[in-house]
Amino acid sequence: MVTRNDQLPSDGDDNSGDQRVEVVPHLAEQTSTGRGDEAVQRERSAHALAGTRVPWRMAAVAAAFIALLACVLLASLSSDSSSRESDGEESAPSLLAAAAPPPNAAARSLVMVRGTSAVNIGCRSVQEGEPCHRHVQWAMTSGITTDGDLFPGLTSDSPFEAFQAAMQADPYARCPRPCAAPSAAGAETQAEAEDGGNKTENYSDTPALPDLIGWKPSSRMVAEGQWCSAHEPEAGWALESCGDHPGLQIKVLTYNLWWWHLFGRRHGGGGSAGHLIARAGSRQPFDVMAFQECEDIGWVLSDAGAAQEYVALTGPHALCIAYRKAAWSLVDDGADNVNEDRGDQWYGTRAGMWVRLRHMESGQVVFFVNHHGPLPIHTGGRCGGEATAYNLLRLISSHARVMDVIVLVGDFNAGPMTSTLRSLHGRLHSLITGSKFGGVDHILSSCRRIASTRNLGPGGSDHDALEAVIQL
Repeated sequence: MVTRNDQLPSDGDDNSGDQRVEVVPHLAEQTSTGRGDEAVQRERSAHALAGTRVPWRMAAVAAAFIALLACVLLASLSSDSSSRESDGEESAPSLLAAAAPPPNAAARSLVMVRGTSAVNIGCRSVQEGEPCHRHVQWAMTSGITTDGDLFPGLTSDSPFEAFQAAMQADPYARCPRPCAAPSAAGAETQAEAEDGGNKTENYSDTPALPDLIGWKPSSRMVAEGQWCSAHEPEAGWALESCGDHPGLQIKVLTYNLWWWHLFGRRHGGGGSAGHLIARAGSRQPFDVMAFQECEDIGWVLSDAGAAQEYVALTGPHALCIAYRKAAWSLVDDGADNVNEDRGDQWYGTRAGMWVRLRHMESGQVVFFVNHHGPLPIHTGGRCGGEATAYNLLRLISSHARVMDVIVLVGDFNAGPMTSTLRSLHGRLHSLITGSKFGGVDHILSSCRRIASTRNLGPGGSDHDALEAVIQL
């Protein structure tokens, strides 16, 4: 079930004249900066210092002293900010520290976790390594003692979910609503009231959907003893479905945005990625789009002139999905970890972010998965390429239904001849592969019928955007 929550304007906005993007920040985004409790405390100290105000009338000597103190503090904060730039995904600077506000920040709404206007949001428990998890751990171990007034009604013995719910109000923590939070029902009621009762569609009262596809493992296991170990599927097991609504076309996109460089250093490159999307969708709009290295999907959609046409979802590990709201409605969504980077190039775990979407006119359901694969490139990460592939297939078969059309896209960090892609071939059909980094970007589907495919070029990224039109 998808419920409603709030959205913050971008820093400096006054809530007037913004172009609002309908965003679903149901999954807190992971940026793998590797910062722990000390970084959380530095963040909070910096924000507290930035909010300090000087009294109106002060003696000249006191004013001079405070001015000197302010210079020292600013130098300290600047040094702290510089130190953060040594972290980041795939040898990039810290995505949070390096990304400066875009020039047109006042004219659009950034993707934020919480604020004053209603947006869709789902509930989930956060995973270790996400910003929210680090902030909650700080709150439970240190914050409850040093800043107890920030957590009214909580004690050091309160459960993790209670602190997660309390941290929702902190935009720097970027916490999703925990499913077990005691205030969840109240938050849903408040959000619905703010949205005028326009509640997101809920299928819990509709007739039961067809059965799950179901996972059929063999006795062979790969990466045995690792958390990301996996069984190979039974011989002959494959995902084969073009749905039951012939004639319907589904246009999809996958695009690694190279966020730290294109948006962090080049401040969006004049909207080059968004303009590429707008050109590619001018004659036939995209039904579903997947982005990797995506820190602010609202920025991308605004640059594409599509802010009002799509519902956007932000996920862990800098994954984002956007679907066209005039044609599709959300049935279900989630994310599951499938592998982890290898120790010699470790930035964290890797997931498959998924949505089930129902076509409003025909009723056809699409199961769409966005994946950013483990590092080092072409290795399959900690548990290897086979484990990545089999865990993705298990994810799909555990959540998708028999007549769903399956689409799996992303930057797999694995080329077509790696064990990752060879293990997927024969289970899914490869529709198009990119050319960058040995062909690491892919679109696969349970339906082999395609009306067209295109490599759209980089649009300022170091990856090419890929397009496929699936013909049911």
